[in-house]
Amino acid sequence: MDVFRAMGQKMAWLAERQKILAQNVANSDTPNYRPQDLAAEDFHAALSSAGRMAATQPGHIQPSGGQGSVTVKVVEKGKAVLLEEQMAKVSETAVDYQLMTNLYRKHMSMLKTALGRGGQ
Repeated sequence: MDVFRAMGQKMAWLAERQKILAQNVANSDTPNYRPQDLAAEDFHAALSSAGRMAATQPGHIQPSGGQGSVTVKVVEKGKAVLLEEQMAKVSETAVDYQLMTNLYRKHMSMLKTALGRGGQ
């Protein structure tokens, strides 16, 4: 399902962001090191397009628009590493990742229920 693909893309983006933030913290004492972060992606648009129907037979009407792929773009942020700022971003990213994990679990439970296999 496209919803699962969109959630997976968001989780991959969050995991990559966590790596970059960890590098910022690890290099906080490195002279002239500039902190980096990932460019924000429009996951709302990707999720909106994920909810569209797909044409699976030749007679179906073709859906418009793309699937909204996720690209990772690292950008420099600021002139020096502020540990408090980086730790706040690490915490925010961890909370967002947990949210995506919970959403993924709920969607799987709904699919299992719809298929008659229960929500376990």
